[in-house]
Amino acid sequence: MGQQKVFSYEDRFDLVLSYVYEHLDQPLDLIRLAEIAGISPRHWHRIFCAAFGESLPALVKRVRMQRAIALLADNAPIPEVAAQCGYPNISSFTRAFRTTVGITPADYRKYGTHVDLRIARIVDDPQRFPVRQVELAKIRCVAVQHRGSFLTIDRAFHDLRVWLLAHGIDMDDHELYGVYLSDPSSTEESELRSLACVTVPERFSPDLLPLSPDAPTPEWYSLRHGTYAAFNHEGAYSDMPESYAWLFGCWLPASGRVLTNDPVVEHYLSSPQEETPTTVRTDLLLPLSDEEPSG
Repeated sequence: MGQQKVFSYEDRFDLVLSYVYEHLDQPLDLIRLAEIAGISPRHWHRIFCAAFGESLPALVKRVRMQRAIALLADNAPIPEVAAQCGYPNISSFTRAFRTTVGITPADYRKYGTHVDLRIARIVDDPQRFPVRQVELAKIRCVAVQHRGSFLTIDRAFHDLRVWLLAHGIDMDDHELYGVYLSDPSSTEESELRSLACVTVPERFSPDLLPLSPDAPTPEWYSLRHGTYAAFNHEGAYSDMPESYAWLFGCWLPASGRVLTNDPVVEHYLSSPQEETPTTVRTDLLLPLSDEEPSG
């Protein structure tokens, strides 16, 4: 009976998430989103929290802040940022942003993590940030495919969370990885391919079937074992392109190291539900060849 309930709600969750991401500039109250889900408002809050590990208002605020941070880093005018993120005026946006991030939107645009990353790349400083070498064993995961902007891979993680819950696995007790199969410098954003991956116990071996006809089909995926260059990114997910630009454009040429043809991997070290958008920690992992460094 428990599994059947999760099956019927899978598509409803997806409808709500799609609506949230596509309407961040509009009011997103619980009653409206319960109507979209087709679930009684009386029970909607409890159902959503159980499935996603956070309340719906918390998710909406977190996603709005992520968008705001990305827009501020792109130097969008603050009134425009406030409007696109669903705040009625600059004052309410500034209060919410300062409460969440700790500084004003104007100060973040001047002093956020993206600024140091851009300066390091502009002055071509390969020593500006520490990069360490790590060895990974082969890691067994259940994965869900994602297509589109890498910054929206959390949609696939939401799908994976619901699927795992239906099979008795709490995602919060396991390691999360993102595997990025496409090169964003040569691929249209809508065609970018990635995998949301969660580690699972060796004894875990269910049939990999979707929870409903329109739900994604999970798959087995093993992370490559071997040597990686690891860069600890502490900051907004939207700043990651700046970190990668520094890694590929500054650090890698100076290091003399050679990359394999394997995909880039991200290891999510902290939860965005438990951190502010600018303090989440992620290891960016570049697959290194065993060739000796040149020079």
